[in-house]
Parts: sequence; C-alpha cells; structure tokens
Amino acid sequence: GLRALRAPHPAPRRRYRRAGAGMPPAAAGIPSGAAAAGRPKNFRKGLLAHMVLVPAWTVAPALLLSGLVTTGAPHGWKGVLLSMGLGAGLIQSGGPATRGPLCLAVIGIGAAAPTGRVLSTLAGVVCCVLAWFCKGTTKDFKRRPELFEFLTTWRADYYEQAEVRFCAPDDVRRDRSCFGFHPHGCLSAGFTINGCFNPEFHKRVGKASYLCDANLRYKNPFFRMMCDGVRRDDFEIDAADKKTFLKKMGKGESIVFIPGGFQDAVAFRHGKDCTVLKRRKGFIKYCLQHGYRVHPVYTFGESETFYSFTGLRKLRTKISEYNVPMVAFYGWPCFPLLPRPQSRLLSYVGPALVLPHKPEPTAEDVDLWHGKYMEALVKLFDEKRAEAGWPDAHLELL
Repeated sequence: GLRALRAPHPAPRRRYRRAGAGMPPAAAGIPSGAAAAGRPKNFRKGLLAHMVLVPAWTVAPALLLSGLVTTGAPHGWKGVLLSMGLGAGLIQSGGPATRGPLCLAVIGIGAAAPTGRVLSTLAGVVCCVLAWFCKGTTKDFKRRPELFEFLTTWRADYYEQAEVRFCAPDDVRRDRSCFGFHPHGCLSAGFTINGCFNPEFHKRVGKASYLCDANLRYKNPFFRMMCDGVRRDDFEIDAADKKTFLKKMGKGESIVFIPGGFQDAVAFRHGKDCTVLKRRKGFIKYCLQHGYRVHPVYTFGESETFYSFTGLRKLRTKISEYNVPMVAFYGWPCFPLLPRPQSRLLSYVGPALVLPHKPEPTAEDVDLWHGKYMEALVKLFDEKRAEAGWPDAHLELL
C-alpha cells in the first residue's frame, strides 16, 4: 500500500468545464464559496484577490534576480556571479550590521559599470531596498483586517470550483491537530484557497497557524507585508521550521502546512497526481512528541492549475533541498503567473490519525507512524477520486 501507484497506460483524465455538467452525481451541484454565501460568483473580484496573492509571492524574487543580473552584466559573467553571490548574502543576512555593507557593495558594482552605469546602479538600489525590508530590519507591518476579509470572501470566485470537504466533520478537533496538505503544486492553490483563506476551514479547525517556507515568510518583503497584514488573534501565517513547530505545538495550537515543501513543487507535472512524502518524516516526530492528531488532506485539481518545466528534475530536486523553489511554470494565458481559472480545486480532509504521546520517539516509532500516514493519504485519495471527478487518477508517492 506504500509503493508508488502507477498505471502502465493511464486513461486520459476527465476534465469538467462546469460544476454539475458531466460530473459524477456525488460531485455535482455542490455549492462553491459564492453559492454557499448566497450570492452570484464574481470573477473580477476573484481575479483581484489573486492579483494580491500571487504577486506577493513572485514579484520580489523576480525583481531581485533580474536586478542582480542587471547590476553585474556590464562587467561580464564575472560581474554577474559576483552580484549573485552578494545577493545570496543579502538574503541570508540577519540584520543591518551585515546587510548594510553588502548593500553598499551591490550598489558599488553598479556604479562602477563601464557602460549603462545609471541602469546598473538603479538595479542595485532596487535589490538593496528589497533586502532592507526583510525580517530583522523593520518591525512587523500593520494589520489590515479589510485585506483578510477581502481575500477570504472572494479568493474562490476565481476558479470554476474551489471548496474543502471534511470526510469526518465530527472527527476534527480544534486543538492539537496537524493538517498536511498535498500536493504542493506550483503555487499551493489548494493550501491557500481551500485552507489558509477559507472561512469554512477556519470554522472547523479553530485557531491555527498556517506554516510556509521560512525564507518566503520572512525574506520576501511583499509576501511578508501580506502575511503581517492578514494576521489575527486566531490566524497567523508563520515559518515551517523546527523552532516554529515546537513553539506552536508546545502551546497545543493546531498546525496547517504542506509536508512536501519545495521538493513537492519540483515534482509537479500537469495532469499527474504525485507528492513528495517518503522521506518527509520530521512532522511525524513532532506530532509524536506532543501527542497530536494528524489529518491527511489531498487537493484534487491542483495538478491542473499550471503547466510547468519538467526537465533537469534531479538537479532541481537537489537544489530545492536548500529551500530554493526551482520551478518554472505558466498558467492563465492572459496572466501566466496566475493559475488557470477553469481549474477545479477540491480539498478532502481525511479522518484523523491519532498518534500516541511519546516525548522521546525512536526512529522505529517515527517510521511506523509515517508509514501509517502514507497509507491514510493513499486511502483518502482512492476513496475520493471518483467523487471529485477523477475516477481514473492514480497517486504516486515520491
């Protein structure tokens, strides 16, 4: 049951353009976020919500990369390598004492350019401004309740269908629970739309912390602005690192995260259901140490949100182990960074896997319960794929 499930000659996957049209009876007629709220769907506001969410993730890395290349390009490939090295130092630097000299060095490379000095210097300044807003140089940004309200209200209207379904609603506890979303996809649409900013999910799980990559959370200034803005007393987006896990679990707070991380993003292939999990065992150890219940969550349709580059997979996977998202993708032709609006995102929350409380779990304990978690995820997938509208789909565990 733990081996990768493959079909030698998989049948073409069925895609449904309209909710209720050509779907299996169990999946037809289920209300979307708009219908559940008793209002018509508003694609424009859903699009606007995504114009907040997606650029917050992607714009800063794109500006930083292009800025560093522009700064060093007049000096040739050596200049590009030097500026990229300084950029890596800026990302990893912890505060003004180390960041200041690095910023001056980047600007100095641009100012010393033999040609295009103004453009190179300006690019260096942009890189430094982005770096200066990273965690460690400024206080948290102001909370903006209206932003949280807007995103939770309209984010699902962008899609053909987007909702979360609890297989055992009465089995969900509002504390000491861990929800593992699979798969990551390119931009974590299922986790973001059906979990993080879904009021129905919030009502079920109660107060929870939604964890993502630490560099994304605190080193990406635009994403950090958004996360600080939507923070509430019962809702927080934080870093998915050991320190945060232990801190939150020590308080008994529920955790929502993506076990596969950036390696899961690298594994993304359009139309294929796969998730990186076989070697991702750390969260099981933490759950054993604190006596947590673990819910596997699978999002059908995540693999339909984008098309992606699938070459150099081994190299990209290796680099992603250092928390570098080695993905290249495009979605909606009108705005390639956005997911395809015709996607259907159905996230199923499986029954809880109740772990024993073992403050000092052995490697055998971790392996045992990690294996049971993988079995539970595969079982959830197999039981719900037909209802979701993908009866011939197969899940591959990597």
